[in-house]
Amino acid sequence: MYDPDRYKAKRASPTQTRGKERVRVILAAALDLFRERGVEEITTNEIAEHAGIPIGSLYRYFPNKDAIITALTELYTSDIAQIFDQIGEHPLLKYMSWDEVLLLLIDAWVNYTTLNGPFTFLYAEKANPRLRDLNMHYWQHFVESFNSVLHKRCPEVGVRESALCFHLALAAVDVATNEQLQRLPGVPLHHEVSGAIAGYMIKSCDHHAHSSRMLA
Repeated sequence: MYDPDRYKAKRASPTQTRGKERVRVILAAALDLFRERGVEEITTNEIAEHAGIPIGSLYRYFPNKDAIITALTELYTSDIAQIFDQIGEHPLLKYMSWDEVLLLLIDAWVNYTTLNGPFTFLYAEKANPRLRDLNMHYWQHFVESFNSVLHKRCPEVGVRESALCFHLALAAVDVATNEQLQRLPGVPLHHEVSGAIAGYMIKSCDHHAHSSRMLA
């Protein structure tokens, strides 16, 4: 993760260097185990053992496994949202083609996931209503950061277009991080998905522009 110091533990703030490092170790151990065996099978005892710390030390910072998943979700969504925000501040954004905008967004997302993931626990979170509700506000901020870039490029983009664009971009990231699909020859598959999304956004923005001219 880019900046684990930003995470504030739920029971005790790790203000000292040792405490901050322990939080890093716990989250890294959990991510490793979630990647290997999935979320449901892993216990906090196993995470503590993998991290090489007593279970009591883990509970000092995280009261349960949900708190660990929440911390990982917060770091994942806030890190990438920050990248989206930086793209949104690009002074030439409104002059870029949709192909360029979507490649910037999706490539940045893919690169982060490749460097720091894979974040397989997120699939379990999507399928688990309890976890999904618990971390919904982090995902909402994440989606809003993505949509903000779309709206800065084309202010007329509607809720329907934004939602579809985001979910197609999410699918593009899934394609890019799929080991079997990565072996296929040719250009990266997520670039092809990005191009398809760009075509949809071009059509949508042209439609809105045409409607605006008709009303003028």
